[in-house]
Amino acid sequence: MKETAKISAERQELLGELLSSLGLPISSLGLLEQALTHSSFAAENDGLVDFERLEFFGDSVLKFVVSEYLFKHFAELDEGELTEIRAVLVSDRTLEKVGRSFELERYILVGRGVAVRESIVARSMEALLGAIYFDSQFQYVSHFIVEHFCASALEISRDSVKENYKAQLQQLTQGRAQGTPIYSVQDVQGPPHDPLFNVAVLVGNKIIADGSGRSKKTAEQAAARAAVEKLKDEPG
Repeated sequence: MKETAKISAERQELLGELLSSLGLPISSLGLLEQALTHSSFAAENDGLVDFERLEFFGDSVLKFVVSEYLFKHFAELDEGELTEIRAVLVSDRTLEKVGRSFELERYILVGRGVAVRESIVARSMEALLGAIYFDSQFQYVSHFIVEHFCASALEISRDSVKENYKAQLQQLTQGRAQGTPIYSVQDVQGPPHDPLFNVAVLVGNKIIADGSGRSKKTAEQAAARAAVEKLKDEPG
């Protein structure tokens, strides 16, 4: 893993404050610094590595730990229900909420003129999970995720609404100044008493994703969910 540039004494003190807040014994400040470095800042400062690779790995670690927790603690739920709960627990909304509970936005390095948006906090939080894993392997990161992400699993499992992907997509696109998503029925198959709708979601007059369901509402939610996942992977 590429080393980050030398960290100033002032920055080391600031990172120490964050570690104290997190309650984590991370020994590599270089990893921690990388997890807090947005691509816009790295582009302006030679020798720095942004958090995108750590974010990629942290996303996988988060999903694995949450999946294991749900599998062990919710034996009565089927695969679809477990997937629905996991989607909430690993969403940008949850990542941002956890990150801001530690005031993570205070420590993230961004380039000139770049605001620390919700998506940046969420992605830095994922990168932080990757850094925790690489620094101390599974012991600390698993405990951290269970404590801060899985604690609300029972409440979510009782929520009949679960994740509202249409609302999440609208929040995401409006936050990026892309306007309000538009849903369009592309096809309807099957008999009138049991139709299958295929709906596309457009952002800025461009089809981003599509989804299917036995009702237009279900198909729209499926399309919105696919769009959220796609847009999440695009640079924020």
